[in-house]
Amino acid sequence: MRSRNDYDEKESSDGGFVLGLLVGATIGAAAAMLFAPKSGVETRQQIKDLADQQKDKLRNQWEETKLKAAIAVEEGKEKLNTVAEQTKEVVDSYADKAKDTVNHLADGTKATVDKFQKRY
Repeated sequence: MRSRNDYDEKESSDGGFVLGLLVGATIGAAAAMLFAPKSGVETRQQIKDLADQQKDKLRNQWEETKLKAAIAVEEGKEKLNTVAEQTKEVVDSYADKAKDTVNHLADGTKATVDKFQKRY
C-alpha cells in the first residue's frame, strides 16, 4: 500500500517533468524554426510568439504551484491544530485521573494515619 508521501513525491516530480517537457518543446520548436525556409523577420516573430506562449504557460504553472502550496500549508495547519487539540484533551484527561488518584491516596493515607493515632 502506498503512503501519502509516495503520492506527494510523485506529484512533486510531475512538476519537474512538465517543466522539462515545456523547456524541451520550446528548444525543439525554436530549432525547427531556425532551420525552416522562412525570412528572418518571420522566423524572429515566430520565435517571439513561441517564447511568449511558453512564458504564459510557465507563469500559469507557477501560479498553480503557489496555489497548491498554499492549500497544503493550510491543510497542514488544520491537521496540526487538530492534533494539538487531541493531545491537550488526552493530557488533560490523564491529569484529571492523576489528580483523582492522588486525592484518593491522600484521603486513604490520612484515614490510616488517623486510625493509627487513635490506637496509639
